[in-house]
Amino acid sequence: MRRLIVLSSVIWLAVFAGSAQAADVRINVNIGAPPPIIVRSAPTMVFLPEPALYVAVGIPYDLYFVGGRYYHYRGNSWYWGNGYGGPWTPVVYTSLPYGLRKFKPARLHEFREREYRVYRVSGRDRGSRYFVADYGPSGKGRGNGRANGHKKH
Repeated sequence: MRRLIVLSSVIWLAVFAGSAQAADVRINVNIGAPPPIIVRSAPTMVFLPEPALYVAVGIPYDLYFVGGRYYHYRGNSWYWGNGYGGPWTPVVYTSLPYGLRKFKPARLHEFREREYRVYRVSGRDRGSRYFVADYGPSGKGRGNGRANGHKKH
């Protein structure tokens, strides 16, 4: 009797395993672009000399400005937009500007924190390179885009 129970269990496991292997289950979740960046006022973008780009300081987002575009890093994906409020378009990693491809996000955070400390202490008075970000194409909440004596690049 015991042998019969073991044999029937093995048969059921074989049938179940075979049907599980035959099933082709695919799950595709497409959430789309991230929601807009919500801040009380236009963020200040401070220049990072080493990767040669601007980064938003004082906000809880990974937001960069280079080559006339804003880049946003969220959930292991990169997006670009014409302003810090989006709309955001997904970016293929290989088409990112060099400064964003060269460094991992953790390293970019280190650069941001270093330059933000300098900016907080002496930035506006000592000629640090910064500007106030633009919201986006709608103009709603648009920053002034001034670059403290420097053109945005």
